[in-house]
Amino acid sequence: MPISYYVDHQRRRVYSRCEGVVTYEDLRAHINAEENSPAASYGELFDCSDATTDLTRAQIRALADEREIVAERREAAPVAIVAADENLYEMLQIFDVLTEQIRPMQLFPKTEAAERWLDEVTRRWGSFENPLE
Repeated sequence: MPISYYVDHQRRRVYSRCEGVVTYEDLRAHINAEENSPAASYGELFDCSDATTDLTRAQIRALADEREIVAERREAAPVAIVAADENLYEMLQIFDVLTEQIRPMQLFPKTEAAERWLDEVTRRWGSFENPLE
């Protein structure tokens, strides 16, 4: 699978990594992967720096709808995304706009900046039960 992840319970963070061509089905599966895990409330560093995509705008809208359904079942935690591919970055920007009411999300060109942002969000909100309230 082009998306793998591991959970750092001590830091309360999920580290996801995308490689190769990431598809609609890959991202849909990832959105639902942590459904019953305590890690679902952890901030996530989603590193797509080695990935590209064939996603369409319609598929991004469908992923946003899927994310909204998931948010009804569990709290949404912040996500810092690192993306280098121009098309993938653009698709993720659209996803961010469509899901901005669900949880904080930020796009970055480098992982260091993404980590700093997640650290700041963690300090600011502490618990992610209701991060946007």
